[in-house]
Amino acid sequence: MKKKVLIMLVIGSLMLLSAGIGAYAASKMTLIVNGKVASAEPKVINGTTYVPLRAAAELLNATVGYDKGTNTVTITSKADTSRNNSTAGGPNQPSQSASQLGFSRKNPAPIGTTLSFDQSGILEKYSGEMTLEEVIRGQEANDLVADANMFNDEPDAGYEYLLAKIHVKITKNNKSDAAVDINTAQFTLVSSDGKDYSRGLVVPPDPDLNANLYEGASASGWVAFQVKTTDASPLITFGRKYDGTGGLWFKP
Repeated sequence: MKKKVLIMLVIGSLMLLSAGIGAYAASKMTLIVNGKVASAEPKVINGTTYVPLRAAAELLNATVGYDKGTNTVTITSKADTSRNNSTAGGPNQPSQSASQLGFSRKNPAPIGTTLSFDQSGILEKYSGEMTLEEVIRGQEANDLVADANMFNDEPDAGYEYLLAKIHVKITKNNKSDAAVDINTAQFTLVSSDGKDYSRGLVVPPDPDLNANLYEGASASGWVAFQVKTTDASPLITFGRKYDGTGGLWFKP
């Protein structure tokens, strides 16, 4: 029995040694994030490069957490206070004071209001402007959706379509050569009693809001939602945190 255990230990040691040789076979690599050199070194294992999560996150001004109970890793960017004394939170979260018009569910911006915001996330950081330009709902919206695509369904019983024309401009991007993706899936309609409407598969009328925008570029387009015919005061939101707070809020 002792001999068998000894053999297994020798085999295990050889396997670990082989793995170590494979990991360090490539020349030493350096991790640079936003111009800063990380103290941790990337590893190449079986042809795949692995980057230490915490080291990269800290250089991106983010924190890494681990919930042992749910076996979940979370990455959260720190508040971006670079503009207008803002107080925002997590990844991809427009930063601004919640007391200001358009930056909380309780204080939505009306049609025609332009909101300036900072978007700060793990992989992107940019500034922009957003305006709710026009809203159409009811039978007119139903007809426009039907004409937009032959495969669009009629609204569910008790519902009607709501079309929102939204203008977005990217005023600054930390990655000057990168484009920011803006699309209809990033917007959510919230009922007047505080429940997210589900997003159906619908093609909005032309032009739909689906654009890759470089710094200085802008686009306007339609976003389509289904809303209860009895819901007089739904809200449109963009860029909320995972818990539903923050983001931009508009009142159609």
